[in-house]
Amino acid sequence: MRRVVVVFWMSFLPLLLAADCQEIIYGLPDGFSAEELISHIVQIDAQGNSEAECLLRFYEKTYVSPAPFSLHAQYYYNHRANQAVRRSVFDTAFHYVKLALRCDSLLSDTFYLSSDLGVLGNIHLAKGDFEKAIEFLEQSINLLDAQKHPAVALSNLSNLGVAYLKTQYFETAMQYFKQALEHGEYATTPYAARSRSVVRLNIGIIHKKQENYRQAVQVFQALLDTAQLQDYPYLSYLSHFNVAQVYRELKDKEAFQNHLDTAWVLAQGHQFGQHYLLAESIDYAYEQQDWKKLRRYLEDYRAYYEEEGLECDPDWAIWNSRLRLFEEQQPKAALALLTEGINCGEFYTTATLEMYELRSEAYQQLGKYKQALDDMLISKKLADSLVRRSNRRILSDMTTSYRVGQYQKMLQQQEKEKVWLLKRASYNKRIAFGLGIIMVLFFFLFYFYRQKMQYKKEALEARQQQLEALSKMRHEELARHKHRLLKQSVQSNQLRARILDICGRYRRNTSMLVRKVEMAFREEPVWEDFLLDFNQNYPGFIDNMLRKYPDISKRQLQYIVLIALGFNNQEISEMLFVTLSGVEKAKIRLAQQLSIEDKKKLSRKIRSLFFQFTQRTGEEPL
Repeated sequence: MRRVVVVFWMSFLPLLLAADCQEIIYGLPDGFSAEELISHIVQIDAQGNSEAECLLRFYEKTYVSPAPFSLHAQYYYNHRANQAVRRSVFDTAFHYVKLALRCDSLLSDTFYLSSDLGVLGNIHLAKGDFEKAIEFLEQSINLLDAQKHPAVALSNLSNLGVAYLKTQYFETAMQYFKQALEHGEYATTPYAARSRSVVRLNIGIIHKKQENYRQAVQVFQALLDTAQLQDYPYLSYLSHFNVAQVYRELKDKEAFQNHLDTAWVLAQGHQFGQHYLLAESIDYAYEQQDWKKLRRYLEDYRAYYEEEGLECDPDWAIWNSRLRLFEEQQPKAALALLTEGINCGEFYTTATLEMYELRSEAYQQLGKYKQALDDMLISKKLADSLVRRSNRRILSDMTTSYRVGQYQKMLQQQEKEKVWLLKRASYNKRIAFGLGIIMVLFFFLFYFYRQKMQYKKEALEARQQQLEALSKMRHEELARHKHRLLKQSVQSNQLRARILDICGRYRRNTSMLVRKVEMAFREEPVWEDFLLDFNQNYPGFIDNMLRKYPDISKRQLQYIVLIALGFNNQEISEMLFVTLSGVEKAKIRLAQQLSIEDKKKLSRKIRSLFFQFTQRTGEEPL
């Protein structure tokens, strides 16, 4: 009956799972692209959601199988490799990374190659091959545009810092952790905040390793608050454990025990790994010579040792040999444990040094002093070698840290130069654009100004033609007036001569008769008609002259009109029936009347006033 049930479930379970998977696939939003789907898978897989595997199979069938070496396939291989690293299935991880790298060779963007090299570095980091991990992670960082992909930069720089931390290159590790935090501030992925917290935890561990205990405590205490805010119990567990180690070094037993107990509660409540807690508890129990606790912790460590299937663990040999030597007084059992530990472990380690020292103690308890001396000499040479190695490592760490710092400064300088070049290009574009706008505006202004000048020129030419026509007409009219006045003047002179001649013949008092005749001619209404015509042709001149100079006589006004019209002294004398000397005297008196000091300037002044007064009325002087 049991066999029938098993066969039934084995037959129908895949069908049930397939039905559930179909429901999950149908639950996806419409129009879900490949990029959106793989991002969704990565997010739910990090949360431990069981739907991730179903969606990964659907993604593989839909996007990877039709094109096994494409961008969509690279997404799939990269995620599978990361998934295998988390599960410590390194062969599978290598397989998927190789497939992803084949896809990278067909893609132009170096980001994908950088991402896969980062995964390859993480595989070696998880396997404990730190030199290869450093090599691949550095290659990944060199190919990555950290400004464009800050989340990937945060991950790779953090892992590179861990690799250097594992090799005890503390200064170099600190450099990379600081760079990781700088780029991580711009990361917006869901787990970026947790990644930054882990980086700060590693910085605190470096402070602890370098015995900067005050700074280490500050970092770990701050992380305890952060873990509570982020609901991140694993970070809280690690922080309690590390701050407990710091308080142990500071000889604060109460604080050490409180934080260690809290770490135990978190580890047991959330099923975290307890190896480090056991190691710390065993060391502390031995330090306090609490053999009861030491036995209990060693039993727990044995269970872990057997569960993990470890073939060689120097720490187990050291702790058990201490118990056998100093509590149970069993040097032979301790000697067997130590010999096994020395043979299976690496030579140049502090654990091997301690095992040689403990084996020398075991030989002394057994009375084998020659072997004890040999182990003591070996431990001395090993200690000297470790000191030299430590010094070389410190020197190499300082050199590497300096190189990383210089490289970072160079990258920052290049970034500044790049930003400056972009700004300069932007400024040049703006200047060119502004100059272009100015040139266009200048062109339009020049065009409109030229059009305006053209219109003005045409208006002036039309006005000039109009004025020339008017001037010509006025000249002709003035010539007619002048000719008529001259003709009348000639006729009057001839008539006066005849009358005077007749009077001379028939009258005795001829001088009196001449004066009367001349007065008659002077009062002839010819001037009245002329002035009337003049005022019609040049309105405003006579009125303005009388307004400006109210004391001008009628006779002086006649002189002013004739001078304004351009008559010379000879013509004025003929028209006004006076001699040339009389005209000169009349001009002198007129100059005094008009407040003109020099008589020679009289004609110019009258012409100027004639131009001024006729301009006010819109007329053009002749």
